[in-house]
Amino acid sequence: MSQIKQILRLHKHEKSIKFITRTLSVSRNTVRKYLALQQASGREMDELLELEDNQLQQMLMPEGEENQTDRYQVLARQYDYFCKELRRTGVTRWLLWSEYRQSHPDGYSYSQFCWHLGRLDNARNITMGNLPHPPGEQTYIDFAGKYAEYVDPDTGQIHRVPLLVMTLGYCQCSYVEALNSQTGEDLIDGLNSGFAWFGGTTKAAIPDNMKTAVVKTDRYEPGINRLLEDLANHYQMVILPTRPGSPRDKSLVESAVRDVYRHVLAPIRNRTFYSLAELNQALRDQLEIWHDRTFQGRSETRRQRFESVERPALQPLPQEPYLIRKDTSRTVRNNYHVQLGEDKHYYSVPHIYVNKKVKIIYSTRIVQIFFRQELIATHLRDRTPFGYTSVKEHLPSHHQHWLDRSPQWYLNRAHRISPQVGELIERILASRSYPEQAFRSCDGVLGLHRKVGSAILTRAAVIALELDCCTYSYVKRLIQNGMATAGAGNSPESTQLPRHENIRGKDYYQQSFNL
Repeated sequence: MSQIKQILRLHKHEKSIKFITRTLSVSRNTVRKYLALQQASGREMDELLELEDNQLQQMLMPEGEENQTDRYQVLARQYDYFCKELRRTGVTRWLLWSEYRQSHPDGYSYSQFCWHLGRLDNARNITMGNLPHPPGEQTYIDFAGKYAEYVDPDTGQIHRVPLLVMTLGYCQCSYVEALNSQTGEDLIDGLNSGFAWFGGTTKAAIPDNMKTAVVKTDRYEPGINRLLEDLANHYQMVILPTRPGSPRDKSLVESAVRDVYRHVLAPIRNRTFYSLAELNQALRDQLEIWHDRTFQGRSETRRQRFESVERPALQPLPQEPYLIRKDTSRTVRNNYHVQLGEDKHYYSVPHIYVNKKVKIIYSTRIVQIFFRQELIATHLRDRTPFGYTSVKEHLPSHHQHWLDRSPQWYLNRAHRISPQVGELIERILASRSYPEQAFRSCDGVLGLHRKVGSAILTRAAVIALELDCCTYSYVKRLIQNGMATAGAGNSPESTQLPRHENIRGKDYYQQSFNL
């Protein structure tokens, strides 16, 4: 869906179908199809671009098209491998296609396989070095080849950190930030900070090839393009990624990196920094000095060009910065909650969706739950393991009082039965790392009170406390096998053995022992 938004956004910016196919490595028929679907929907381009991915998919994606897109992505990911193999003696496209169909039986036919390889070849031959740089049009993104350093004051360890460089095409103002790493989350934080520093966004972002910026276990692997596409859609930009190993596609940012070495890093080369924040503050101070210097052979500065021409041309920032969103699928439990596995936290949904499979889309702040592309619940993200985030309206009316339960609520109920039952509940709660994990056991113990009464439950609690077996299942067995019942209902005298001629008693065995 991110790629579809990129097609629509490029068409909105009056780019030709040929330009779109080469930029996004898709066929002309694919571009024409989605443009036709947009027209058939009767919706304006801006209205479609504002929709969430699930809503846009429901409106534009024909049945089975998602599988077609996945099939193309599988082929595109192996493109570099195919190019490498074709340079080997005796390797032909037919041989590669045969191997491809063995691992992907539902893949393209041979003619389609060759056609898509040809399209990918054409996409690799475009050049962006000669593009004009009108105000508010392009932001170039790259990592500097050299690392900055700061020292941990507690351990003395030297940390080498990468430098993110963002350069505006027209005024050539740059933003530099040292990041903890090149992983996806750190990269997104850096880009958010850069756009906030500029005070707006351009219509296009031109990143370098940043495969190392994506964590392998993340859903965005193996490339960065999907992650940047989602960010660009949030900021209403288009992504025009450069080709690997082609510096001329991003000559502007290459020269900006060189200037960063000269005018930002070199002046602070003899300083020692003791935190990442201190290092970034020094970088921003040097950026201010650099931007106030006049261009060589001209009388204006980068800041003057930015303030007078580029800033008014920038797109306004959205109310919230972009947040990485992940998704997973879960089945709603009988208690009307679903678990977000990453945090082991539970979130409520309306009770009518019990046993239904739902999709969870979450960021660092928000958790959204969908059922068949329909949003059914939204929660603030809580990372408390085994905790519950519940909305009272999601539960049936006869279950809504459950939300008032807490460890103290269980202790108060138990102590009203007897001090022994109160101590039993206290030990059950203390036996778990998180009290919420013990709530069901406490419910079971209090449920036994309704069945057998205070006296029997108290006797079972006494035995469980003496043997240090404070669990619901053990207390239940004590009641079922009669141990708690016999102790609660009989006096000590009634437990003596009855008189009978076959019962010898302790005196008999004492006499035998004395002999």
